Parts: sequence; C-alpha cells; structure tokens
Amino acid sequence: MKKILLILCAVAMVCTSASAQQTDGEKLRWKGFETNKFWDNWEVSAGVGISRLDVANKAGAKEPGKFFNRNSWNLNVGATKWFAPIIGMRLQLDGGHFQNYAKNADIYGAGAFQTPYVFVHGDVMLNLSNWIGGYREDRVYYAIPYAGFGYTAMSWTKKTPGSYNGEYATTFGLLNKFRVCKNLDIQLDLRTWIFPESALPAEVQCGGTYAFSFTGSVGVAYRFNKTGWTPAHSETEVQGYIDAIDKLKRDLSNANENIQTINNKVGELEKENNDLKKRVAPAGDEVVNAHTVVFFGKNEYELSTFAMATVDKYVSSMKNNDTKIVLVGYADNSTGSASYNEAISQKRAEAVKEYMVAKGISTDRIEVKWVGASEAAFSDDDVEINRCVVIM
Repeated sequence: MKKILLILCAVAMVCTSASAQQTDGEKLRWKGFETNKFWDNWEVSAGVGISRLDVANKAGAKEPGKFFNRNSWNLNVGATKWFAPIIGMRLQLDGGHFQNYAKNADIYGAGAFQTPYVFVHGDVMLNLSNWIGGYREDRVYYAIPYAGFGYTAMSWTKKTPGSYNGEYATTFGLLNKFRVCKNLDIQLDLRTWIFPESALPAEVQCGGTYAFSFTGSVGVAYRFNKTGWTPAHSETEVQGYIDAIDKLKRDLSNANENIQTINNKVGELEKENNDLKKRVAPAGDEVVNAHTVVFFGKNEYELSTFAMATVDKYVSSMKNNDTKIVLVGYADNSTGSASYNEAISQKRAEAVKEYMVAKGISTDRIEVKWVGASEAAFSDDDVEINRCVVIM
C-alpha cells in the first residue's frame, strides 16, 4: 500500500508541475463561460488495467510474499458530462478479478482466494489544470482528481455451494488525460476504493473494518458534440470595461473638483455682491439691482439646483417693485465655434427668463441679451465662470 501511495504522490507532483508550465493564453478562471446545452461536453471512455486487493493475512496463512501475487485484471467503461471547464460528473462500471491468500487452503485450493467483481460508481470530477492554469483549447495534459460513491459486489466459489456479497464503497483517484485531437484523449486512471471487509469471506478477513482495492488502467475517451467552451466575455472585453469604469471614476473626481472650484468662486462673488450692495445702497427703501450671476456647466443651458436657488433668492428681492431686469448670456471661449457659443449663450439667458416668469416676474420687466464668447463675463483665463448669465 505504501508503494501505491508513493506512486500516486509522484504522479500528482508531475501533474501540478505540468499544469504550472502552461501559462500562455487567456486565463479565464473567474470571468464565466456560456452555459452549455445538455448534450454538449460529453465523453465516453473505456480502459483496461490491473487491480489489487489489499487485505492482510491472518495468522497461519501462507503466501509466497511476492508483490504481484495479489494483482489481477480490470476492465472499465464510463460516461462523463462536463458542466463547466472545471466541474464534471462521471458514471463508471468497473469489472475484474481479485485474488488474495486465505488461511484455509483446503477450501480455496493452494491457499488462494479468487473472485470476480463489479463496481458501479458515480464520481465528481475536478479539472485541476483548468482551475490552476485557466481554460485553454490547446492544452495537451489535464490532471483531474475525483471522488465518488458506489456499490461493489463479489462472488466466490468454494467446494461447497457458491457465495455472494456486496457492499457500498467510496472511491477517489487521479485521472490523467492526454489530448490527442479535438475528440480523442488517452487516459491513465489511478484510483482506489474502500469497502467494508465484511464483503469478503471469513477466511480472507483480517479483523479490520475496511478493505482496499487499488486499480490502474489505461484507456481512451471519445468526446462528442460540442467539445469546447465559449467565454461569456473575452479578456480584452473585460479589461475594456474595467478601463471605462476607471475613466468614469477619474471624470467624476475631476467634476467634483470643478464643482468645488465653482462653489468657491460663487461664494467669493456673493461676498463681493453683498459688499457692493452696502456701498451703493441709498437711504430709504429704494431697491438697488446689484448684479447676480447664474452659472452653468459645460455645454449646458438648463438650470441646475444651485442655479435655481440663486435665481430664487434674486426673485424674492425683486417681486415687489417694477425695476427693469436685464439678462446677459455668456459662453466660454474654449468650447465650440463662435456661432455655437452665441446660440448657447442665448439659450442660457432665455432659460433664466422662463424660470423668472414661472416664479412670478412679469415678462415685460425682463430684457434678454447674449454675447456668446465675444466678451468675457469675468476673466478670459478662467473659462468655467464665463459659462453664465449675468442679471443686471
């Protein structure tokens, strides 16, 4: 048994090394694949090999002590369905022959216990190569560990009438697949299954709870219908989405900075406006129409919430008098042609007028002007604050 375990460990190390070396191509581990249809990604397999029944002899049993004296033959057929590049399920039927040594040579003849067996089992398969190295159409080697559960049955013939017994069994192993072409694989299947020792006749039992069978087989697998997998999104497409999201985040950050800059400038202008009111305000109740500024975003002429609040504040101070109101629309000199800037400055001024009228200011009191980018409302060097309407 130790030799078998050492062989399995060595094969697993080789499998892991081979998987790690295949690192080229798109490694689509987490981005998902299109769901396959029921009859896609199937394969049928058949193999032949050796089987070994590992049961210790009781005291008094005589055996030559040779390693191969407990080995016999194995045949298997199976069908596997892959649900994803790394997950599949297999239904397999094993048949073969066990041999071992018994203490009662008179019953078994020459001290040998022999029996045919069958073992039907379902296995959950994990494609380790696709999991570690990413799915690739051109991969040659696949390491596929698996575990399963099934039922094993044996019969043996004595000089007295024949006997039969069966038990549930657990199996696990490592399937090594070598791709020959699109539809054909060569397989090396190394596995063991464990079943209660009570399935064996008393002359073979050694007083333990479980017996072990080790099997190694070489075979072929035929893959039919759709054999590959279609990625839901390619590596390039996914990276494009990620880049677009990063750009939107940067644009949002820049927009927030611009809004903060404009808010700071609005605060400064309101302070200047209040200072101007104090300097020019005459005695009595006469209303002085100090300049008020309504700001807009780039290529925008609809009033924002902040702009509406600015106009609301102005309208509240002008409702109870007949003072004329002049609206002058501006555009910045860094965006668009002269005709475009003139048009958008007109739209901005008209938008402010419509909002004032909606708030109760008579349309006869309002005069609308626009200058595009031919004149700067404030500074030629600061284009953001020139996207505005000045109320005079």
